Amino acid sequence: MRKNHSEVPVVLFVFSREKQLAEALECLKANNIPMLYVFADGPRNTADQPGVEKVRKLINDINWTTVKKVYAKNNMGLSESIQRGLNTVFKKYDKAIILEDDVCVAPGFFEYMKQALNRYAQDKRIAGVTGLRYPFDRRNMDSLNKDVFLAPRFSSWGWATWKDRWENLDFNRESLLQKTENKNPEVLLRGGSDLLVSYRAVQDGSLSGCWDFYYYLNMVINNQYFVWPKYNMVVNTDIAGGSHPSQEKPSWTLTWEKSDKKSFIMPKSLTINDNIIDDFLVFFDEFPTNQRVNMKSQLKKVFNKLGYKIERVPKESGSSKDPSEYTTTDGPIEVPCQKESYFYALNRFVKEGDKVLDVGMGIGYGMNLLSISAKEVYAVDVDEKAVDYCTKHVLGKNPKVKELKKYDGYHLPYKDNFFDVVTCVDVVEHVEDYDKFIDELLRVSKRVVFFATPNRRPEYTNPDGTPKNYWHLREWSFEELDKIVRSHTKKITWAFLDGPWEGPFKTVKTVGEDTLVLMPALVKKD
Repeated sequence: MRKNHSEVPVVLFVFSREKQLAEALECLKANNIPMLYVFADGPRNTADQPGVEKVRKLINDINWTTVKKVYAKNNMGLSESIQRGLNTVFKKYDKAIILEDDVCVAPGFFEYMKQALNRYAQDKRIAGVTGLRYPFDRRNMDSLNKDVFLAPRFSSWGWATWKDRWENLDFNRESLLQKTENKNPEVLLRGGSDLLVSYRAVQDGSLSGCWDFYYYLNMVINNQYFVWPKYNMVVNTDIAGGSHPSQEKPSWTLTWEKSDKKSFIMPKSLTINDNIIDDFLVFFDEFPTNQRVNMKSQLKKVFNKLGYKIERVPKESGSSKDPSEYTTTDGPIEVPCQKESYFYALNRFVKEGDKVLDVGMGIGYGMNLLSISAKEVYAVDVDEKAVDYCTKHVLGKNPKVKELKKYDGYHLPYKDNFFDVVTCVDVVEHVEDYDKFIDELLRVSKRVVFFATPNRRPEYTNPDGTPKNYWHLREWSFEELDKIVRSHTKKITWAFLDGPWEGPFKTVKTVGEDTLVLMPALVKKD
């Protein structure tokens, strides 16, 4: 069969939701689409039959575009229906736009999709395009001088892809698990920490019909991205129903943004905007409080299956855990407020050409952020596992990272004033003799020592005043820490990070009840 290289069909998958389909069809009609493929799944039982028949009547009554219909006699389920349907479409077409019956798209959706499919057809980093923009923080989005951005997550709510991407996908569960079992969790969950639950369910076989999560795992394996729009063009009319991993209605809603837009700024070569990806990923960590404990439990189980031992749990009365046993490599994950603290240090204190020391390297993302401006970055840690981890994953891959060392926690192996800036994020709360520790950091710094440490908030503190996080020897209030740091140097520049643990955050100059992180900078020389 001769392939069509110019036409872009819209492929619609339907079942028995008459009301949602009627809305979806009105939206497609407003987009003036030239061709519609419809794949209608069959009934699961006699109770489904009336709904299936009503849906098919709606399809049969379409008179505003060319319609190609494929009606299944028996029920296949959404996953198999989509796979079979797209296999059929891609026998004739090189690209396609895909929707389900509960997705309504803005009037400019079809033009946006066509432009993106044509623009990025040759960029194999890109696994597909979506018209959805989740309602995450716009702080970095508003300054974006284009209408698209890249993010490492799959979206099935109004999306598109190309024949060559589709045909290379692996939908075999055993094969995908084998290909991802040795992936670092940072890579495996690059599209959002909420995907932990889905991965574990695939592992234990409790999640079936998960074609969309399989698509995402292919993106992980191939280091691919989706193109996302600056302004949302998708609304899901049955977000708490259908075949979604969670049947709970989310706390957020979707609305069309600039729905009359017809022309889009799409640079031929898209680059990764780390700030936008950070905001994007924080959105998927914003679970209701009653879900966070469950997510931590899932985190432990999944990472343990991946070979990363996780033992950290909330502190209980009489805990015998020794804080000296702490290691950041027990299931290496990024801590949102730590990254925000590093970004503040980078933007406020690190200058082009600086030599910077990061004390407490952890799993290394602080070094990578500091290297954006610094000429050379060094790092130390008391944890040999952290040094080994960063030697493997950072040193040699980031040319600005010059040296990693294990040290005793108090005696830095460097000369006086060797570094322009010293950073110390989420470390001092682990240190026994913090006065001696602070003096040593000041000794090797020429200009600034930057600290970030948790504010002692009531919800994170036990009745006896000790931190609920038993790895912390202590946590301070602003007044307590201000007194300590002022005994070491005369000039202090204070900043504070406000917000919940998982974000979003706001950097402020005055401490308040929402302050999560204390960020004093000990200034030796302006």
